[in-house]
Amino acid sequence: MALRRHYRLQDLRRSLLSFAIIFVSLTSSWGTSFSQTDGSSPTTNPVDLQVLHEMMYSLNFEEDWNTYFPDPCVSGPQGILCEPDPVTGVLFVTQLQFGYISPIDNIIPCSFNASIPSSIAKLTRLDTLAFYSCFVNSTATIPEEITLLGPTLRLLSLRRNPSLTGTIPAGIGKLTGLQRLVLSQNGLQGEIPAELSNLQNLIQLDLSHNNLSGSIPATLSTMDSLVNLDLRYNQLDGEFPAGLGQGFGHLQRLAASYNKLSGSLPDTFTGLKYLTFLDLSYNHLMGNLPPSLGNLANLQDLFLNSNSLDGEIPESLGSLIPLKRLDLSSCGFVGLIPDSLKGLQNLRYLSVSNNHLSGPIPASLASLPVLFTLNLDGNQLSGAVPFPSSFIQKMGRNMLLNGNPGLCYTPQLVTIKMLLGLNQCPDLQVSAPVPTAPAPATSPNGSWKLTISFQLGIVVLVSHLLLLHAI
Repeated sequence: MALRRHYRLQDLRRSLLSFAIIFVSLTSSWGTSFSQTDGSSPTTNPVDLQVLHEMMYSLNFEEDWNTYFPDPCVSGPQGILCEPDPVTGVLFVTQLQFGYISPIDNIIPCSFNASIPSSIAKLTRLDTLAFYSCFVNSTATIPEEITLLGPTLRLLSLRRNPSLTGTIPAGIGKLTGLQRLVLSQNGLQGEIPAELSNLQNLIQLDLSHNNLSGSIPATLSTMDSLVNLDLRYNQLDGEFPAGLGQGFGHLQRLAASYNKLSGSLPDTFTGLKYLTFLDLSYNHLMGNLPPSLGNLANLQDLFLNSNSLDGEIPESLGSLIPLKRLDLSSCGFVGLIPDSLKGLQNLRYLSVSNNHLSGPIPASLASLPVLFTLNLDGNQLSGAVPFPSSFIQKMGRNMLLNGNPGLCYTPQLVTIKMLLGLNQCPDLQVSAPVPTAPAPATSPNGSWKLTISFQLGIVVLVSHLLLLHAI
């Protein structure tokens, strides 16, 4: 029964796919068509037309593409785009996108044994090449022929292909026209080719969520056009290259979390003047935090949590005025929480939890106008919580102070002690004496006269009261 149900589902899937293809084929003919300068019907370059059909059959052998789309450039599915030569009007393939993006995108889906034919190298005017969730079941690699596409290619994307294994071809460094190289969420292995630094027009380099190993090539810092560098979730090791803090004339985002980077961070963060996002969390970084991080004048997000850093938190971090999120948790920092953090007037999230910080909490943290989360859990902080009750009520449960046995709350904060989870501070102050009115000045010999006069006055007052009551 299960096997029969499986085949019925397969037949239904193929029927739906065939209907979608026929529908796209019919509706494509209603759209705008290319016209030759002499008024005749547009024609496709024969080489490109042959490669198109080979690509379609290699990626999905289940359909009769020749019947559905005799000339995909003239009337073809979404994801295939052709443009006419400005002189001859002949159509050439410029964009190819295959796989699954979303239910509303009618690009050609890939079958279970999809592959990329070597003839792809013949598409001499290709601008965009993308494969989304194509290589899911059967193992595939990036063919060397892709590296022969030439300087017209601006976008190369292979994303969400868990069965795409092997190494990144060093020849990709020959595609000097590339502006975006996205190879994320695959099963790629090996080292990052140093030849990628030849891509001087590259704006985005995303190699995240793979199994890449080895060190980060120091030559990447020479890529002056790079804006986004994403190396997260790999097995990269070695030290963080010193040059990465000095190069990158336009880099805005640098992410290398969830790797195995080790050694100390170099005190060379003197470049990166446009950097807004730096994430080196979940690595094996050691040593002191370099004061030169304070030179990243446009930084908005800094994540260094879950490393083996030690030493004190540098005062220079207080100069990062645009900073919105700062996470230094689960490292090994010692010493005081620097009072200079009061300068972070745009800070919304601050976590220094699970360190070895000691001493009092800076009262100045309450002056941060947009602070939404303050996590000081798991340290050795001591003394009374210095914040006014209005600040604690505003923070609510987003202020975490647990795991600091030396912290306590004052009687002024007794109404919100449940939010703090602390004990009341011991009363260490001696009660001040109650001030008394000074005694009237009298002479040593006249004090008894004053006492008698006071007593006589009381007697007279009582007598008057009794007389009034009798009347």
